[in-house]
Amino acid sequence: MSRYFKIVITDPKTGYVFAPNVNGRLGFSLVKPTVNTWTYSSLYTDGTLTKLGSSNPSALKVEFDIPVSFLDQPIGNPYIQISGVSLQEMSQGANLNRMNIAVYGGMAKGLPLANPAQAGLLCSGQITQAFGNWVGTSQTLSIYVQAGGSSPSSNQTTGNPSGNTILPAPTTSEAPANIVFQWKAGQPLLVPLMQTLQLAFPQYTISGAISPNLVWSGATATGFYSKLSQFATYINKASINLISGYAPGTDYMGVKIALQDNTILITDGTTQTAPKLLMMQDLIGQPTYGQPLEIQALCVLRGDIKVGSYVTLPPGPLTIQQGGQTGAIAPPPQGSINTTAQSFEGTFMCTSVRHVGSSRDGGGTSWITALNLLTTAPGDAKAKAYALDVLQRPAKNRYGFYVPGQL
Repeated sequence: MSRYFKIVITDPKTGYVFAPNVNGRLGFSLVKPTVNTWTYSSLYTDGTLTKLGSSNPSALKVEFDIPVSFLDQPIGNPYIQISGVSLQEMSQGANLNRMNIAVYGGMAKGLPLANPAQAGLLCSGQITQAFGNWVGTSQTLSIYVQAGGSSPSSNQTTGNPSGNTILPAPTTSEAPANIVFQWKAGQPLLVPLMQTLQLAFPQYTISGAISPNLVWSGATATGFYSKLSQFATYINKASINLISGYAPGTDYMGVKIALQDNTILITDGTTQTAPKLLMMQDLIGQPTYGQPLEIQALCVLRGDIKVGSYVTLPPGPLTIQQGGQTGAIAPPPQGSINTTAQSFEGTFMCTSVRHVGSSRDGGGTSWITALNLLTTAPGDAKAKAYALDVLQRPAKNRYGFYVPGQL
């Protein structure tokens, strides 16, 4: 078994990890976070992704459906189910509500084509509902996670253990994020956007680049938002209207905001980042059209491709390696279907990701990542590939507290 998963549930007040059955004590116990501390994992306690024999064949069955997208796009909440839990874990399921959670996945070293370097964080956020269920001989723990990660207040880093001086406090309906935005005439959008995000989320790294043509010309626009997703929706619509008018006729995608890996990403597609090359062995089947101007590519489960990043589909025919030599498969006879060449080639922006997995299902399509890729480049298709600028990086003052970065 080389399918890898790791689920880490932490207490937002202390940063301690909920670990089941510690020292023979059934149910969850809170333990200090370490590299090898988790709630559930496919690895042995002392195992690593790159070490052979680290995968535990007796690991519990884990199933999940995790959609990830830009915050202005409505998506369903991620869902995780763990089978084979104890009765004590089931009964304590309600104690996990409003706790922080981080889910990692990919492939560990083992199978010939498994690539541990592609494993990574699939989602992080706040548990909205957790409950146990017992049907027949099946004992499960089901977990729903707030989409887009939690909407954190200024003193939280989602999915990471808290420090000694900072206690994470996820935003709820009782404690909104208090995002205040003001866009004055003559200002490029990036200026008030960064001022707003720095004040609301000083612990987050903020990176990105947007068009300098987004300059406000009307009366001062002011708004208050309780969640980052609400703010992202307003920014996207306002930027599209500014470039394309109120009857958009261009392919400008507008300014998009994503929250992932404790980083807030800002992009509108006008600056292409260095693309990640997908190999033929990474893909499952051929890329296909999902909807107009969008194609979908299925990969073996991986966590290294994020929303807003660029990927390059493999060009040319499929190659195989035999006897230490690599060569192309012979082309099919004339008039037959060519199954060795890709239907789509080129570099595309990833607009959404969906991770679907069932750790003990033997089918090849039961451990996958679906990538939705934009087929038309919003900006200059011949632009050089850049790394997005880091606009804010968390910093600490002499007292050990985080302070907002400077634009």
